[in-house]
This record gives sequence, C-alpha cells and structure tokens, in this order.
Amino acid sequence: MDCADIDDLLAHPRVIETREHLHHSVPKHDHMMRVARFAYYLAPMLGANRRIAIRAAILHDLDSRLGTLTTHGAIAARVAAEMGEPEEVSRAIISHMYPFGPRPTTREGWVLAVADKIASLSDLTVFVGGLFTGHSLQVRRRLCATDPFYA
Repeated sequence: MDCADIDDLLAHPRVIETREHLHHSVPKHDHMMRVARFAYYLAPMLGANRRIAIRAAILHDLDSRLGTLTTHGAIAARVAAEMGEPEEVSRAIISHMYPFGPRPTTREGWVLAVADKIASLSDLTVFVGGLFTGHSLQVRRRLCATDPFYA
C-alpha cells in the first residue's frame, strides 16, 4: 500500500485512538487497516479510485458506536467530511454496510462494502484462533479497560 496516500490519516488522533477501541472483538484499528488492505487490492479490479477507496476504508467505522448497524455509515461519513475528506470518501463510507444500509452509488462504495465484509470474516478468524491461546480474551479485556465506550 502506498503510504503517501494515507500518512496523514495514520497520524490523525481520531485514527490513532481506535487502537484502544473494541470492534468485532478485535482492536478497531486492526479492522480498519484490514479493510484498507482489501480495498487496496479490490479497487483496481472494480475500476475504482484506489486512493479514495483506501481513505474511506480507514475512516469507515469512526464513531460507529454512536449509530446502529444501518446508520453508523452516515455518522462516519460526517466525521470524514469534518476531517476535510472529499465528498467521494464520504459517499463510499455511507453505504459500507450494504445490504443492511443503503446501496453503494459509487465504485469506491462497492469496494468498501466488499472489503469490509471480507475483513469482518478475517476479524472473526483472528478472534476464534486466539481463543485457543487465550490471546483473544486478553486483548478483549485490555480493550474493554481502555475503550471509553466500555469504561
């Protein structure tokens, strides 16, 4: 992945704080980076703008807990706009929960919706694999202690 496209996001406090947030029983930051990696590879296959798709992937779950399964995309899209992201990034984020939320209207939206589903399956695999070693429960306990949503 070309870090020049995302260096500013990786250093942004809103993204950094997700390292301490729980999401699918894994660190939210890990999930968002997995989505970004899948988006990086999927974008050219679907004829999407790779830069827009990756940036949307990194931001797609910011403040997700403030909404529901169907509404948190709109919340994250608003946060992305407030952070100065272009409209194309927000449009991709809004529909990332399809088919539980709105249908994607852009190629980047389709990339994000597919990448998020693949990454969520990967999150589950990581979590279940870590149950055998105890790692997953240690991570979950740590995140529950540091995540303001659970404090």
